[in-house]
Amino acid sequence: MSRNQTKIMSKRGKYANVRKRKMSKPVIDGNPKHKARSNKTILQLSADMTEGMEEAYRKTVLSEISHQEHVNRLLPIKVKGKGLINRTAPKQIKDDASVCSSDLDNKQSAEDIFDDKPNEQQVVSLAEILLKRDEEIREKQFFIGTTCAAILENPEARIENIGVLLDLLNEVNRDGSINFLPVRKTAMISLVEVFRDIVPEYRIGIVDKEHQKLKKDTLARVNFENKLLTYYKQLLKHIEGITSKYTKKLLRSEKQSVETRQLLEMAVQCMCDLVLAHPYFNYSPNLVQVLVLMLNNTKETIRKMVHTCFSVLFKTDTRLDLTQHTVRHINMLIKKKQRNVFPEMISCLKNLQIHRINMNDDKLLEVKKQKLEKQKSYVINMSRKERKRKKKLQELEKDIFETKAEESKQIVRRKLTEISKLTFMIYFKILKCYPDSKVLSATLEGLSKFAHTINIDFFADLVELLNNLLENVELGYREQLHCIQTVFIILSGQGEVLNIDPARFYSHFYKNLLYVNAGKNHDDMQTIIKTLDVILFKRRRNVTYHRYVSFVKRLATLCLQVLPNGCLGLISLIRSCMHMNQQLDILLDSEAVVGSGKFDPFNDEPEFANANCTALFESSCLVRHYHPLIRKMVMNVLKGSDSVPINSGRTLTPDEYYTNYDCTEMVFNPEIAPPSQVKYGKNYQRLVGSKILKRKTLSKLSLRMKDGTVIGKSREGSKGLFHDYFMDYIQTSKM
Repeated sequence: MSRNQTKIMSKRGKYANVRKRKMSKPVIDGNPKHKARSNKTILQLSADMTEGMEEAYRKTVLSEISHQEHVNRLLPIKVKGKGLINRTAPKQIKDDASVCSSDLDNKQSAEDIFDDKPNEQQVVSLAEILLKRDEEIREKQFFIGTTCAAILENPEARIENIGVLLDLLNEVNRDGSINFLPVRKTAMISLVEVFRDIVPEYRIGIVDKEHQKLKKDTLARVNFENKLLTYYKQLLKHIEGITSKYTKKLLRSEKQSVETRQLLEMAVQCMCDLVLAHPYFNYSPNLVQVLVLMLNNTKETIRKMVHTCFSVLFKTDTRLDLTQHTVRHINMLIKKKQRNVFPEMISCLKNLQIHRINMNDDKLLEVKKQKLEKQKSYVINMSRKERKRKKKLQELEKDIFETKAEESKQIVRRKLTEISKLTFMIYFKILKCYPDSKVLSATLEGLSKFAHTINIDFFADLVELLNNLLENVELGYREQLHCIQTVFIILSGQGEVLNIDPARFYSHFYKNLLYVNAGKNHDDMQTIIKTLDVILFKRRRNVTYHRYVSFVKRLATLCLQVLPNGCLGLISLIRSCMHMNQQLDILLDSEAVVGSGKFDPFNDEPEFANANCTALFESSCLVRHYHPLIRKMVMNVLKGSDSVPINSGRTLTPDEYYTNYDCTEMVFNPEIAPPSQVKYGKNYQRLVGSKILKRKTLSKLSLRMKDGTVIGKSREGSKGLFHDYFMDYIQTSKM
């Protein structure tokens, strides 16, 4: 090997093998050719090889792209000894022109991909993107509306269209594009409304179509119901998936997106609507079970939705099966969460129909038994024709009763008994185990409403428990009011036979009366009015004279700091007390005093406040109240006449005054008439004003007149309760 060849190989190490191979080739005549090649020739060879490789790769890619348009790829098969073998099948070509155009487009796109010069990207503004998004949303919402209308026109024939709407609930469409949130929410609401209209009132059962012979119409109806139930189940699964996704993120303390929160609110509202629309349909217990968990959600709006739903359900449920199921799950959740529950979980139990339990059922059964015995003696003396006629009537009445789909009284009574047991189990567990929890107020409120249905065997223990709460636990005034209301409701019913002195509860109630005002806590006036009705009327024989007078005086003071509807209820109570107890007339006399001592308004014991030594001086302010009905009622109390009657001639109760004359919407009930026309004209009023102004200026210059009398004291001190200063100004101005 020559010296020049060695130098070339050292400089071109990349093509050393190529150079070596060519040097070792023999020539025809047996002598090797030792021709030195220049560096330029070697570089030209490498460039040609690279271009050839790129051209071959380009052709293979183009051929694969063009070949894929005419071929469907099948699943590969495994052959012994050969491994996996790919399989293809040709496509059915419908239009040659369209295929050729698509081939050209694919080739052009592939050429653009491998083109060295990239295409310029098209610039799209944000406004155009948002406009395109809104157009797509409107189109899909219009499609949802037309589809729902078509389903409602003929549900049995177009039940399959519900599957199309169910596909719009997913985050991603079938073509891989993103499904926008407004479209998903619209689809969910529309599906709920469709199901509310087409779902039957009865529960759909399972029909074995293989072993039973069905008519053509019956078979069509069974198929429709099965499809409807399948789609309904898919919707509920999707809604439950939204709630479970939210709870999982909540347990992991992950941040919730705005989309997740909005979808959760929408899902909870949809579940509430379905439960209220069809409480006896399939999967209603499953919906209730999810809603009970949402009742303890940290978000207040969701808790209010479920609370409203359960309140309506408890009021309207006639079969009571779903109510019993709901209360049972609430009890289980409280056992699991213990004190970590929200007040809405307890306050919804106030709307239960426990008050439908008749406490005098035993007496009614005895009366019914006597009537049946009389009827039996009558039937014995009946003729054969009359017996046949009566038997036919009984059969007809039985058929009518079955068509009404009403539960018998015994079944309803049994279900109500089970519901009441579960409810009081919840209440008593909170009172004994968690007296310092935030649900104590709602518990006491519910207990005060259903206290009359409690068994008399538990009365003494319950009163002692409530007394311990008042004395040992730091309760707010609202909790104390509910405790006191519960005790007096118990003692006014079957608890009258118990030997319990409620003096301590009188003191607590008397002390807490003045905490209520016209502010945020004015809603507690209804509790106060109901409790006063029990204390002052139902148990008036057990109230002493001094205690009675102190309560009436305290009610008159309370009238000055509450709204008109609360004031009307209290004045109605005062009027009734005056009529029932003639000894209370001493409060209308400002000069007479019975007994010794001095009235102490700060004494918390009504027995020792000496209210008999004072008068109802608050009436002097109430007769000038801005509400006309209050002025009339106070004047009637002072005169000793009846209250203002309503149109039917009957006077309203204190509770009816409170509800009928409610002015929380900033509107007086009844409307206050506008003021009548002024007696004097504008010129005379201007003249009176100028004279009063002149008098004031003169009084500043000379405070005393020549005779030594002070200006403005033209009258002596009057003993009247009020004085008309405006008439005094007019009379002095005419002088």
